Amino acid sequence: MNIFIDKNSGIPLIGLIYFGIIDRGTNLLQVRPTTICNLKCIYCSTSSGPFSQYHNINYTVEVNYLLEWLKKIVKYKGKGILINIDSVGEPTTYPDLIKLIIGAKKIKGVTEVSMQTNGTLLTKEKIKKIESAGLDKINFSINSMDPELARKLSGVDFYDLNSIIEIIEYIAKNTRIELWLCPVWIPNINDGEIPKLIEFAKTLDLKLGIQKYELHKYGRKPPGVKPITYKKFYRQLRLWEKEYKVKLIYKSKEIGMEKRRRIPEVIRRGEKITAIIKAPGWFKNQAIGVARNRAITINNCKAEIGKKVKVKIIQNKNSIYLAEPI
Repeated sequence: MNIFIDKNSGIPLIGLIYFGIIDRGTNLLQVRPTTICNLKCIYCSTSSGPFSQYHNINYTVEVNYLLEWLKKIVKYKGKGILINIDSVGEPTTYPDLIKLIIGAKKIKGVTEVSMQTNGTLLTKEKIKKIESAGLDKINFSINSMDPELARKLSGVDFYDLNSIIEIIEYIAKNTRIELWLCPVWIPNINDGEIPKLIEFAKTLDLKLGIQKYELHKYGRKPPGVKPITYKKFYRQLRLWEKEYKVKLIYKSKEIGMEKRRRIPEVIRRGEKITAIIKAPGWFKNQAIGVARNRAITINNCKAEIGKKVKVKIIQNKNSIYLAEPI
């Protein structure tokens, strides 16, 4: 099932982790237009993609509704705002991606629009459209230079590493888009691939944003893989920096990020309120409720749409609200 989120849905675009807009107290806003993904990566922290064991519902946000909310939030946050189009799924599955980029670039106060992608849905023609729309940066997910391992990590048989490399080379050589390669280092699985990716990035003069594999309760877990500590992670990054003479560790300011005032938290943790049910939640036995112009994920809730439910807020960090029925 795919639920379309627009103004008529009555669901605000602040409050949820899986779609809408997320503000973590910096000048970077995460914009999530869809939960849909075309891959089934074996390490995915959100377990998105086809045949998810946790999610049988997806959400797509109407582009004008998303831009309306984005304008209000950017106005509150101030100048120098960075917009990152990311997703618990794959942003290029969003049908109005071009309109979203164009609209975001036109918002007064926005200085950069970037996007996460696994690259599998990109073509040369689509890249031209994305560049013309004004996209500034792509954070490209690629985790191996070995075709078989890359296919295994993606969780789908159609993953074609040669096509991915061709797209990366095309973006690097033929566009003004700033391109970063962002592999996830998965211990005991792609350890030997990270140096290969570093060398590949160097041939195209690309920057790298190596990510640490994290274990999530509802994410996919490769057998036998345990997350390493951040201390060990950064120690290895420093060793690779020295060996390959490349920068791998960036401070927030080096990528344009700085602290900013947060969107106000309008519901306190522990507070008891009444929410109106607007849609089923992303997990089974969850619902999306609305109160005080915020969306709330309510666990253990099977109430019908339109019903009022009394809940207790158990989380409100970064204006992401989670509640339990009272």
